[in-house]
Amino acid sequence: MRTNKVISNYDKLTDDELAMLASGVEDALTGNASFPEPNPTLPEFTTAATDYRAKLAVASRKGSALEVSLKNEARKVLLNLLRRLAFYVNEIGQGNAPVLYSSGMRLNSQPREMLVPGVPDGVKLRDGRQSGQIRLDFNPLKEAWEYEYAISSELDENKDPIWGNPLNTTSSRANILAPVTPGVLYRIRVRARNGRGLGDWSEAVTLIAR
Repeated sequence: MRTNKVISNYDKLTDDELAMLASGVEDALTGNASFPEPNPTLPEFTTAATDYRAKLAVASRKGSALEVSLKNEARKVLLNLLRRLAFYVNEIGQGNAPVLYSSGMRLNSQPREMLVPGVPDGVKLRDGRQSGQIRLDFNPLKEAWEYEYAISSELDENKDPIWGNPLNTTSSRANILAPVTPGVLYRIRVRARNGRGLGDWSEAVTLIAR
């Protein structure tokens, strides 16, 4: 499990989102016994946040190129202070989520546990470019490392498909199955694999080879 930490890089926040975050951090750190000596100091951070909000308000009202430039510079200053503050918060917080949350800053996201992949859908068969070929396509799964597909051209005495050995592919598109016998009905099914194992087979789809 990844150690809890507050995020230090807020470059991707919009101007308004950054202003809201800064206000929340100011409120959260004021009188917060968990962070008695923030670095930067709370007055230093508040001054930068107030300056940024003021310049953002001016620039948002169809500000001139100069006013927008001043806002951008104030944004850089505030982002730099947030980086310094995040380092301090993480040093004090030592991975304690409630303490870290109390800073008003955002925590990093924990990686999701890997699960067995789901069932591929959108499985489609079509004629290949040449006679004796079938093209296989299906929708990719984000959690899949690779896929297996199995082919059947015969039924047993119970009318169930007789599946051949699975074949591997890392692509969900333009898989060419060859050679196939023209005029024969083929059934194909697909399943996905990742580090946790194999998922379930898809429903079989059919095509008469040409």
